[in-house]
Amino acid sequence: MTEFATPSELHAAFDALLARTHRQLRVYDSDLSLLDLDHLPRHAALRALCVAGSGHRIELLLDNIHHLSRDCPRLMQLLRDFSHVLEIRQADPDMPRPDQAFAMADHHSALIRADKAALRGVLSLDDPSRTVNLHQSFEAMWQRAQTHVSATTLGL
Repeated sequence: MTEFATPSELHAAFDALLARTHRQLRVYDSDLSLLDLDHLPRHAALRALCVAGSGHRIELLLDNIHHLSRDCPRLMQLLRDFSHVLEIRQADPDMPRPDQAFAMADHHSALIRADKAALRGVLSLDDPSRTVNLHQSFEAMWQRAQTHVSATTLGL
């Protein structure tokens, strides 16, 4: 388990998690602004996961989707090009949501920030026991999320 507290440490931890992702990446966050997914190397890693073949999946669940259209053009391009792999939803605002933000690689590694607005957190690689409850929480929120983010203006 690795702790992080600065933006560069958070980015390094997320990059390490992304490098361990072979089939499925699931992220729950406030708005993705702290993860900087539009950073070119991070974008390239996400794109590589998208083109890797069938069965791959990236699911992003956010409290606020406004940051995406304004500040994430590369991520929106990925969504347009790979909507069969990448899906973004907005969490149901009427349902309780956890204070923590987390990202999971497959069913074995997790990055957890105790507070969505804070940088501090931990990275657990190859520890499936840390991801079981996170997957259950994510799945429950994912199923209740009604708003799908579209890469096109009309939502088509």
